[in-house]
Amino acid sequence: MKIPKAFHRHTRVAANSISHLRNRSAGILGSIGMTIMLGWCVTGCRTAASLGLPVDSGSNSMLSSVAEMRQKAGHQPIPTELAKAALPAHRVEAGDVLVIEPNDFNSPVRLQSDQTVQQDGTIDLGAYGRVAVAGRSTREIQQEVESLVTGVEIAKRDSLIGLASHRTGGTNQHDPALDPQVDYGVNVRLVNQDSTLYYVMGEVNAPGSYPMVGNETVLDAIIAAGGLSDRSNDHKIILVRPKQAGEPRMILPVCYQQVLQLGDVSTNYQLLPGDRIYVPAISFAEDVRQSLRIGGEKSCPYCKEYSKR
Repeated sequence: MKIPKAFHRHTRVAANSISHLRNRSAGILGSIGMTIMLGWCVTGCRTAASLGLPVDSGSNSMLSSVAEMRQKAGHQPIPTELAKAALPAHRVEAGDVLVIEPNDFNSPVRLQSDQTVQQDGTIDLGAYGRVAVAGRSTREIQQEVESLVTGVEIAKRDSLIGLASHRTGGTNQHDPALDPQVDYGVNVRLVNQDSTLYYVMGEVNAPGSYPMVGNETVLDAIIAAGGLSDRSNDHKIILVRPKQAGEPRMILPVCYQQVLQLGDVSTNYQLLPGDRIYVPAISFAEDVRQSLRIGGEKSCPYCKEYSKR
């Protein structure tokens, strides 16, 4: 069967059209690639993606729901670098170390001074028994220990007075331990609070948990964690404050470059025990967008407003 010449003509036209489209697409992609490379050269290279290497956010990506809450959160009226607040009294937990000492050097009270809070939340006071201290402040623990020690020491004193009276036929020789004015008070101090921690995770050079002194800020925490890694997305850092089940989530944006370069402390929040700072990895698309300044440099809508002022 003979194939019509018109069929061959249409086939050649279709083949030429496909080849033309392929070449045009390659040209467009090449132009885009050259534009991207030019943008990287002009604006400077900041990450591996900026060098033209594929970057995948991997396990340190940000959940879409978290990103949405971050954008809506804004700058909250909570303590920051230049407006710090005193933290609530520390509640003792297992692993904390207390020092318990008598107020009076001549006190008959004898205690092992260093007391590590055990896993069951108690400390061992020897002859005075065990005391449950977990969940209490040092002031509350001091009152509890003083009450316990005083009761035991007064009972011992009354026993000694009765025994001395019996032996001396009613005459009582002076003994400091029998003096009613003896101070049985104790002083309780917290010297090591291993349970008070904050966490820095994601694209930092030394992720992990860090002990809290009480006046740390987000910037302090990032520095303690070794700073941001080359794969970090410094435009999407968040501070997450833990909440009880049923309470609204608290996810706060951290405008890192504004904090660092402009001295804007509005998102350099003062940390609380248990706070989590998360630094997500940057994706290839985000790196290209930021390198080419597409959409401007911003961490959140509120940071963008600040940069305009």
